Amino acid sequence: MKHKKYIALASSIILLSPFAGGFQAQADTLDELNSEKLHLEEKSQEIQNKINQKEDSLNSLENEKRNLENNVQELQNNIDELLLDLEAQEEALDEIEERIDALQDRIEALEIIIEQRTEKLNNQARVIQTQASLTDVVSIVASAESLTDLVGKVTTVNHLLVANKEIVTQQENDKKEVEDSKQLVEEEKVAAEELKQQIIVSKNNIVAQQNELNHQIALVLENTQLTKAEKKDLEATQSDVLAQAQIIGEDIATEEQRIESERLEKERIAQEKAAAEQAEIAAREQASGNLVASVDSASAPTSSTPEVSVGGFINPASGYISSPFGMRLHPIDGTYRLHGGIDFAGSGAIVAAKEGTVEVATFSPSWGYHVVINHGTINGNNVKTLYAHMTPSLSVAPGQSVSQGQQLGIMGTTGESTGVHLHLEVYENGVRIDPLNYFSL
Repeated sequence: MKHKKYIALASSIILLSPFAGGFQAQADTLDELNSEKLHLEEKSQEIQNKINQKEDSLNSLENEKRNLENNVQELQNNIDELLLDLEAQEEALDEIEERIDALQDRIEALEIIIEQRTEKLNNQARVIQTQASLTDVVSIVASAESLTDLVGKVTTVNHLLVANKEIVTQQENDKKEVEDSKQLVEEEKVAAEELKQQIIVSKNNIVAQQNELNHQIALVLENTQLTKAEKKDLEATQSDVLAQAQIIGEDIATEEQRIESERLEKERIAQEKAAAEQAEIAAREQASGNLVASVDSASAPTSSTPEVSVGGFINPASGYISSPFGMRLHPIDGTYRLHGGIDFAGSGAIVAAKEGTVEVATFSPSWGYHVVINHGTINGNNVKTLYAHMTPSLSVAPGQSVSQGQQLGIMGTTGESTGVHLHLEVYENGVRIDPLNYFSL
């Protein structure tokens, strides 16, 4: 819509202004359309670069995802081994706890037996201490009816003594077993605690590896989805930009066709006007028979022609030369380098130094608004001139044929400039040369 307004405005100017002024407005509109189209194309390329970066990121993430998937089985195998180890550890712990329970039961049983024996032995000791004496033994011997009876009674006493001795020995052995069992229980408990700690570590390792795996998968999936979304947004933006660029391109094509049609119309009107004037002059000459008038009429236009240099070029602007061609200290970056042209300080219009075809009429960061004219072959060399730092209101467009002295624009200070001036350059076969080779300044 904005570009349509530009075209409508340009058409209004053409209708309300002289023909030359209308042509300038057309050139301005076309230049702005070309500039915006170039801007959109650069923006589209910038977006495409970002899309390529996102595509690279996606490929990298996909590779990472595939590598992760390849490692999943190995990691799962490790987790399965940990689970088997954990199962074996828990079984071993169950066995230890069963042994501890059995030992505890054995200890409790032995302690009851020991306690009962201890009570019995204590009772026997008390009887012996209170009732037994030497007379008892003597009476046993004296009461024996025979040697055999005596031996029998002594044997019975010995059996009693031996039985008590065996009880005491068993009592001591049971106590020893109780102590050993208690020690074994303590050792088993220590082993059980160590195994419990190993089980805790194993469970933690399983959880940690599962969390690591889940985190890596989630991270890759999240980044993949994010990058895909960003790529989708960039592609949508690029599509909009390209659509705008296409619309502007169509506007440019329409504008160029209109400008070309009006240029051809201008040439036709000029030719018809020149033919009419020539016919009128011929009629007057024939009527008066005065050839002097014809000579005066032919010489009149040359009186206002600008002074032409030996190279056939005229001064492109008024003012004085503020900086010649050659090495100098650059006024902006301070480096000592070649000044590839001539600077004219002043103000006002800038005109074509010689007829030719406009190759460039645009803006750049260094030259600002500038124009390049191809003058064709001169003395065997292709010669071009460049006019830089003009104001935005350029009067010509690329592809346009210009005559010597036709206005190109107005002296300004756009681009890398420190003041209003014209920077003029001359190129021979693409190489910058001293403009004084073609100008008498």
